Amino acid sequence: MKQLTLNFKERIGQLLKPARPAKDTESGVLTQAERAFFLARERAAIGRWAEELAAGFLQAQGLKILERNVRERFSELDLIALEENVLVFVEVRCRRKNPLMSAQDSIGPLKWKRLVRGAELYTLRRRWRGEWRLDLVGVDVDRERWHLRWLRYLEMEGADDRGC
Repeated sequence: MKQLTLNFKERIGQLLKPARPAKDTESGVLTQAERAFFLARERAAIGRWAEELAAGFLQAQGLKILERNVRERFSELDLIALEENVLVFVEVRCRRKNPLMSAQDSIGPLKWKRLVRGAELYTLRRRWRGEWRLDLVGVDVDRERWHLRWLRYLEMEGADDRGC
């Protein structure tokens, strides 16, 4: 009986796919066309490019993208995804590489509060009863390369206390 139980557990273990490890970072090289719109400083095109890059990265990590660029009363939610049973609101930030401030450092308390309010309103309107969280995908770009960083389960200490 003990041997039969062990064999069953081994077979189940072989049938189940192991969880894919989530990556936190990814880097790449800019194409000629991407370099051109970065040089032209077309903010809308840069934002769309960064959101596409982030969406592709998150899908490769196992998240299902549900919606993009959802406008709620207080903010715009860049990406809304589902990871298992958790609703994930993803803010995408893109900046030229700067030694003083990276893309993830560019969120202040006011932007943070707007994101939280937007996410709360989204969950209320859609009657979401499960867990949800806020994530950030920061994309830093220099002349020829980009570097993406995914920060999960964001919290901003003191954002609610500042009256923003």
